Amino acid sequence: MKLTNLLAGNFDNVGRLLESFLGQWWGPLLGVLGAAAAVFALVAGVKYILAAQSGDEQKLKQAKNFIVGIFVGIIVVFLVASLVPVIIACFQSWFDNDVPDFAWIVRSLF
Repeated sequence: MKLTNLLAGNFDNVGRLLESFLGQWWGPLLGVLGAAAAVFALVAGVKYILAAQSGDEQKLKQAKNFIVGIFVGIIVVFLVASLVPVIIACFQSWFDNDVPDFAWIVRSLF
């Protein structure tokens, strides 16, 4: 059995399902991640203040590393939030065999 025959027609709705998922859950998911980032930033701030008051260099270094980790995490979340819709649009165009749209989306990325 050929691979093309095996996969033929099985991916027709994948793009639509992913797009539906984004429409329903993407906003709340980003909201939860933003709230988690705010809580972690608050914890890191308290941790930094307590470490600065105690004068312990090791705790201060750990607090600074924690803050850097939070900023890296926020940047990763923003990158994922901006790239996932584009990737899903590419997959949907690919699954729909809409080559001109797929090529336009890929060209717009680079």
